[in-house]
Amino acid sequence: MSGHGERDWRGALSRGLALAVLLFAIWVLRGIDPAPIPGAPETLNLGILLLTAFIGGQVANRLGLSRVTGYILVGLVIGPSVLGFLSDAEVADLRPFSGLAIALIAVTAGGELNLRRLRGSYRSLVSITLVQTATILFLVGGSVILLRDYLPFIEGRPWNVVVAVAIVFAAIAVASSPSVAIAVITDTKSKGPVSTTVLGVTVLKDVLVIILFAIALSATYSLVEPDAAREGVVADLVHEVGGSMVGGVVVGLVIAAYLRLVNQHLVLFTIAMAWIMVEIAAILHLELLLMALTAGFAVENLLPVEGTRFVDALEAASLPLYAVFFSLAGAAVHLQELAAVWVWAFLLVGVRALAIFLGTNLGGRIGGSPDTVRRTSWSAFISQAGVALGMAELLSREFPTWGAELYGFFVGMVAVHELIGPVMAKWSLDRAGEVGAAAES
Repeated sequence: MSGHGERDWRGALSRGLALAVLLFAIWVLRGIDPAPIPGAPETLNLGILLLTAFIGGQVANRLGLSRVTGYILVGLVIGPSVLGFLSDAEVADLRPFSGLAIALIAVTAGGELNLRRLRGSYRSLVSITLVQTATILFLVGGSVILLRDYLPFIEGRPWNVVVAVAIVFAAIAVASSPSVAIAVITDTKSKGPVSTTVLGVTVLKDVLVIILFAIALSATYSLVEPDAAREGVVADLVHEVGGSMVGGVVVGLVIAAYLRLVNQHLVLFTIAMAWIMVEIAAILHLELLLMALTAGFAVENLLPVEGTRFVDALEAASLPLYAVFFSLAGAAVHLQELAAVWVWAFLLVGVRALAIFLGTNLGGRIGGSPDTVRRTSWSAFISQAGVALGMAELLSREFPTWGAELYGFFVGMVAVHELIGPVMAKWSLDRAGEVGAAAES
C-alpha cells in the first residue's frame, strides 16, 4: 500500500511540475500577438484549456480525486480570477464547446437509464426525489425567511418580497447537476446501486425543478406584482419542458434509425448529433440538457443492444469535451463575487447539504433503498451548475430590483458547489465501494 501511495504522490508531483512548466510556457505565448492569423486566439485558448485540463485531471486522479475536480481547478487557475490567462470574453468565445459537451454528457446520462434495469428501483428513485425535494424546499426556504435581516438581496424588503424570494430561492436550490454526476460516474468507472440512484434521481430532479420553478415564478408574480400580466413567462417555462422532451424523442428516433440502418462511424455520428441538438435548442429556445437526456433515454429503451453501443461511442468521444466543459466552468468562477457574500453563501450551502442528507436518508427509508444508498448517495447530489444559474438569471431580468442581487448570490453559491461537488460525488462512490466496478464487469 505504501509503495502504491508513494507512486501516486510521485506521479502527482511529476505531473504538477509539468503543469507548472506548461503554465509558464503559456505565459510566454500570451505575450505573442496572434491577431494577424485569423482564428488564432480562439485556437490557442482551446489548446491551452485542453492541455492544462488534461494534466490537471491526471494530477487530481493521482491524488485520489475525480479528474473533473482537476479540470475545474485548472480552469479556475487560468481564468480571470487567478492568473488571467483567459478573460471573460475569451471564456465566452469558447462557450459553443460547452454546449456540445452538455449534449454528450446528457445523452450519456439518458442512455444509462434502462427501464428494465431500473424496474426494481422505481419506488426508491421516486421516493428519494420527492422527499429530498420537499426537505430542500422547507429547510432552504425557511432559512431564507429566518435570515431576512442579513441576506443582502432581501434585507429591509417588505414581507411579500421576502416570502416570494424564499419560494424561488428554495426552488432553484432543488436543482442538482446531471453533468457532474455522469462525468464523475463515467470517470471513476463506477457501477452499483448508488451510481444508479444518483443518476436516476438527478435526472428526475432536473425535470421536476423546471416545473417547480414555473410554479414558484407564478407565485412570485402573484406576491410581488399581482396586477402584472406575466402568464406568458410561466407558459414559456412549461412549454420548454414539453418541447424539450418532444424534441428529445424525435432526436432519439433519428439516432435509433441510424443505429439500425447504418451503425458505422459512431463517434463521428455522435458528435454530429450533439451539434445538431445544440442548434435545435438554440433555434427553438429549448432546454438542451433536458432534450439530450430524453434522446439518450429514448435510444436506450427503444434499441437496448444498439443503444449500449451508442453509449460506448459517446464515452469514447467525450473525454476531451469533458476537459473543456469543466475547465470552462472553473474559469467562469469569480472568486471576488464569492468573497462579497461568502459567509451567507457558505451558510446556505450548508443548509442545502443538510436538507439533501436528511431528504435522501428519509426518502431512502420510505422507498426501501439499500442501506448503502441511504448512507452514502446524498453527497453526490451537492453539485449545481448551469440550470440553477439559468433560472437565477431569468429572475434577475424579471425582477431587477432584487433579482440582480439574488443572481450574484447564486453565482457565489454555484461556485462553491462546482468546487466541492465533484469531490463529494467521488467520496460517495468511494464509500459505496463502486469505483472501478464497471471496468471489472
